[in-house]
Amino acid sequence: MPWKKARRHGGENAMGVHVNDYLNGAEADLLRRGQTLFGKIPLKLPAEFNLLTQKCRDELTRELDALQTIKSLPLPSRLRKFKRIVAQVDFLEVNGFAALNRANEDDKQLNVLVQRIVQEINYPLLPPAVTLLSQGYFYIWPLLGLLGVPLGESDSLLHLPDLYHELAHPLVDQRYEPRVQPFRRGLLQSLRMIENYTAHELDREDRSRGPKSFRYYLGTWMKAWTEGWLIEFYCDLFAIYTLGPAFAWAHIHLCAKRGVNPFEVSGIMATTHPADDARMTVMLHGLRYSGFVDEANLISHRWKEYIDLAGYKPEPEFQRCYSPDILLKLAQVSYEAVEAMGCRIATPRTDDLVHNILNGAWARFWQNPKSYPMWEVDQVVQLHEQLSRR
Repeated sequence: MPWKKARRHGGENAMGVHVNDYLNGAEADLLRRGQTLFGKIPLKLPAEFNLLTQKCRDELTRELDALQTIKSLPLPSRLRKFKRIVAQVDFLEVNGFAALNRANEDDKQLNVLVQRIVQEINYPLLPPAVTLLSQGYFYIWPLLGLLGVPLGESDSLLHLPDLYHELAHPLVDQRYEPRVQPFRRGLLQSLRMIENYTAHELDREDRSRGPKSFRYYLGTWMKAWTEGWLIEFYCDLFAIYTLGPAFAWAHIHLCAKRGVNPFEVSGIMATTHPADDARMTVMLHGLRYSGFVDEANLISHRWKEYIDLAGYKPEPEFQRCYSPDILLKLAQVSYEAVEAMGCRIATPRTDDLVHNILNGAWARFWQNPKSYPMWEVDQVVQLHEQLSRR
């Protein structure tokens, strides 16, 4: 501890004095740190980083302004506020400012790719900046407009379909942007449908003579649907509808490499993402709904091969947790939502540069998996050359 408990002298709480002195120094140090971060932003960055630069500046300024207002608070409240500001400055530093400070040519190429994607699909928002700082898999921070990609994926094609999934997340967070309201209304309609289904299942439990503990599972599932599952399904479907089969192939690829039980059903603790088999079912519905019937049948066959090889089996409650009727309706409602936003829906007749390359990569992979890596090296070079000319 930077201070120790002391005895009272003259009625004054020496502990409070020490805490106050500590916070004065710690807040001054945090202010200096924040000012230093502004200086870490390079003066000459590609235009793709302009939005991220402004958001980082605005968010850090807001936190440092808040830091100036907490000095008059009672010490317990002041300490809590200080901790919150530190956490937010940490977040800005390791994500936004780090992405700006180390932006390089690989980042620029991936930003150009995302710029092209949003043009092809008529994305209704400004595109996020892309950084190759991800230490795990693809992610997005809508607050900053920052999309993270693992370093090695900049020279690969098979996982790039996940860019489309991440682009869907900001559509959920923009509460007042009129161009995304169809997407948000679709989510709300689907949520009401799930709430009605859960209420019906709870009523069944009340009328049954079985163990009442199942009511708890229904509550856990409803919480998971509300806090994450529904959004993830919608982001998957946005990727299916704007890109096509390549996203479903990428899902199999990810599950084979890093996936867990695709039939997992939440019990005590709700999972952040829905079970992979349910996600695949929704993707297949979406592909068929947008005209990729043959591709959906082939992907379904490959998915079953993977499931059988890995030895996975559905848990007894799986279809009750992920009602087949609900999964089908999600695909239908979300299709209408994406279309109503004015986004370009991918069909077997779509002929756009990135769409063709990412779907073509998976077609080429299945033609000759062993020789695919050498083909991909040349294809990535050609992609960047074509993007640089446009």
